[in-house]
Amino acid sequence: MRKRYDGVLIKGLPSFRVINPFVMRGRNESAIYFSQTIEIENTRKFLKQRNRSREPDERISLFHVLLAAAVRTISLRPQLNRFISGQRIYQRNRLQVSFIVKKDIGDDGPETNAKITFSPFDTLEEVRRRVTRDVNEARNLEGNVSDHEVDFFARLPRFLVNGVVKAFRFLDYFGVAPKGMIEIDPLYTSLYVANLGSVGLDAAYHHLYEWGNASVFMVIGRMHKALVLDEKNEPVTRLVIKIKYTMDDRISEGIYAAKALKLFKNFVQNPETLETFPEISDEVLQELSLLLPEEEQHASETGSIFPEQSAPSRSRSQDR
Repeated sequence: MRKRYDGVLIKGLPSFRVINPFVMRGRNESAIYFSQTIEIENTRKFLKQRNRSREPDERISLFHVLLAAAVRTISLRPQLNRFISGQRIYQRNRLQVSFIVKKDIGDDGPETNAKITFSPFDTLEEVRRRVTRDVNEARNLEGNVSDHEVDFFARLPRFLVNGVVKAFRFLDYFGVAPKGMIEIDPLYTSLYVANLGSVGLDAAYHHLYEWGNASVFMVIGRMHKALVLDEKNEPVTRLVIKIKYTMDDRISEGIYAAKALKLFKNFVQNPETLETFPEISDEVLQELSLLLPEEEQHASETGSIFPEQSAPSRSRSQDR
């Protein structure tokens, strides 16, 4: 049987986890919600210091820090990189983040999606370089491959669009959806990020799309002053951002996600920890099940089959 292009089937899971996708069939039926307030005054000081001698197009932004913290958190908490398809649970074999990019700031400015593949060993600077490169490409007025695909299907008659969507869903259910479609679709991703703070809005809970297989949605709110409790448990006014998460509960346990969010918060508030390579144990690297660069190239050329994994995975992990 042919294996999925984008994931490795997990074996050896507890029975209730195996049954969950049959009982809770959709992502929104299975959604759980988290809200998190993060103090960022120290983070802002860090950014001011690091950007003092940088050119404008090389400066690190708060968004870069948040993405780097998310990549580092997923790298250390591999269960966040799982997804449900065909009522089976898979470990994603790439670490990818998608987000909206506006091509201009006007109310009617066109939007596109960026979908970026990261390494678990990426530092903050490497994340900044990857994001800057891909955002610049996404803002190209000629559009990217995803834009062209959407434009093509939007011009088709409704019955053809419905037929294509149904056919793709059928193929995706059995794990044989076309590689080319999965590669460009931003909803086949580890994490989808919506930065509402960039347009001055507060964070809101976002639904999980039934299309694609994104299991985690993160919405970033605006920076603002708020009362928080300090180290002495006394109320103080600090600069904060609020982040809200929607997660498919079937991929892991709530306590696992809660610990991951605590880790994420620590990275954001201490961004200097993102400037060095992470220490990731062999066990966690195995569980991540990420493709090596040469494996990814070989798979692209030959459509090779990925081995199924046991829990934890025994497939090779991505390395630098």
